[in-house]
Amino acid sequence: MNGGRLIWFLAAVALAQVGSATTFYVSGSNGDDANNGTSAEAPLQSIQALNDMEFAPGDSILFHAGESWQGMFWLHGSGTPELPIVVGKYGEGPRPILDGNGYQASLLIYNDECIAVQDLEFTNDASHLDEVGEVKKLEGFGGESNEWGSGKNVRFGIKVVADAQSVQRIQFANLHIHDVFPSPDLAANEHKGYAIKIETQSDLEQNTVHLANEVSFSNLTVTRTGHYGIWIKSLGLNQNDTFKNHSVVMDSCLFEYTGGSGFVPNKCEFVTVQNSIFNHTGSDVDERMWKRGSGMWTFDCRNVMVQFNQFKNAHGPIDSYGAHIDYGNENVLYQNNLSYNNEGGFVEILGDNINCGYRYSLSINDGYRVDPEGLHNGRTLNISDYCGETNPGCPSSGTFVYNNTIYIGDTLAPEVRIKPGVGDFHCYNNLFVCESEGGDLLCDVSAASNELDFSHNLFFDASRYQFDSEGIVTNGGVFAHPLLQSMDSLGGLDEDFYKLTAESSAFESGLIVSELLLSTASFDHTSMDDFYGNSVQGIVPSIGAHQPRVGSFFCGPGAEWNHAEQKCTACMCDGDFDGDGNLTVADLLIFISNFGGN
Repeated sequence: MNGGRLIWFLAAVALAQVGSATTFYVSGSNGDDANNGTSAEAPLQSIQALNDMEFAPGDSILFHAGESWQGMFWLHGSGTPELPIVVGKYGEGPRPILDGNGYQASLLIYNDECIAVQDLEFTNDASHLDEVGEVKKLEGFGGESNEWGSGKNVRFGIKVVADAQSVQRIQFANLHIHDVFPSPDLAANEHKGYAIKIETQSDLEQNTVHLANEVSFSNLTVTRTGHYGIWIKSLGLNQNDTFKNHSVVMDSCLFEYTGGSGFVPNKCEFVTVQNSIFNHTGSDVDERMWKRGSGMWTFDCRNVMVQFNQFKNAHGPIDSYGAHIDYGNENVLYQNNLSYNNEGGFVEILGDNINCGYRYSLSINDGYRVDPEGLHNGRTLNISDYCGETNPGCPSSGTFVYNNTIYIGDTLAPEVRIKPGVGDFHCYNNLFVCESEGGDLLCDVSAASNELDFSHNLFFDASRYQFDSEGIVTNGGVFAHPLLQSMDSLGGLDEDFYKLTAESSAFESGLIVSELLLSTASFDHTSMDDFYGNSVQGIVPSIGAHQPRVGSFFCGPGAEWNHAEQKCTACMCDGDFDGDGNLTVADLLIFISNFGGN
């Protein structure tokens, strides 16, 4: 077949597939399973009817807005990259609700791919037993005698399983997943509820490798789960660094009051997590929760970018940092994130990592945990060699923390801890600001089997720090007032308060990090923006997360930077300094506070 005929043949096949794609409508109030369901006027009614169907590329399964269904929807059929199967809603009104009602999942995708799930709500909180005491299972999933097929000890809003093939192009968008808890006999299993789990199963001895590729999560709201919000887990690939799930994107998601961490990618590469909020992970608002967890953490991942996120109010007796880097990772970068009031702390990097670190982020009052035994106190920096319970410890290489702004109030006293055997660690241009009152800030730093390079970090008020006696942390340090925009108002979430002023001792006092750290396959140390969106290329570095150029300082409402005078002056405006459209006493007070009353 020549090239022209081949193109026409492929086009004909594609058109035939489009022509055969079908939209199925489902309505609990207006449907009937005797209908074929292909029109909104004659929809199907039940989940069971859908479970008996095989769907084709391009098909859509749409649930009526504002209605709810109970049971597990096991979606049979795969789409194609060009013609995904879509599961969503029709009609005006709230998202349709799929309630798993005690089955293992509300939605199951089992060895199928190219599927988009959108505009729905999921929950799964009921007993795993039916009204006569029988375990709720779907025939064919887990087997009649296999307990894992039930929702007794583990429960999901959505579960994706790849144990017979690799899967690709699984997309989740505009979903609300909440209240996912199992109903076990043993209290040890009470927490094992997950909003979404992507599970792959491989057997290297049989040369079978199954992965999940091109998975995306966008505009999801995840609340009240027993354990993690979203978990990507690969079984059968231990001690293997060749095979990883690839191309995972999370954008604009909200995790709130999850019993464990919000997002845990395992064995993944080319991962992006951005524009998302992780709030109250490790929650204890329900006794069935795990009650511990950082906002997110990576395990055995490669080429990961985590940026423009907010990590707030993580809880728990262990870990529970804003976001931490577990062990066995390579090229993991956390940048341009806000970390606020996380019990464990700001930075935690474990062992056996390569080129992983944090930069251009803002930490506010992280690390307030006080462990009676002192083992897991809150920490601003926690650099560890931990790489599993059965290992004595593993060093990392290329670990870095630079150009972050860290504020510590007078009610907490987080530590700086660097264990022996962590490898080489580079800590530059960080701005540590703490209130002068409060407990001592311990620096528990070991030089044993380490290459530690601290330089150009600013400490104020340095009197609270108990620096190491060898001078590792203070090497090349700056001890001067940073003169931030609003020194009297620090501790809150107004990010502009933590910006530098033109008179700050941190301004243009940093070192050039790109001259000390090597670029990686996924990021460099030159072409990036600071926390506030300013390009750092071609400037003299400052200390901290704010990298202003001369003439670019923030002056507050009703003012602008005067390039000629190099200071803030009144703006040429109509007197509406607070921008509310009205001239009031508040505008006058802003003017006086900025420029004096004379």
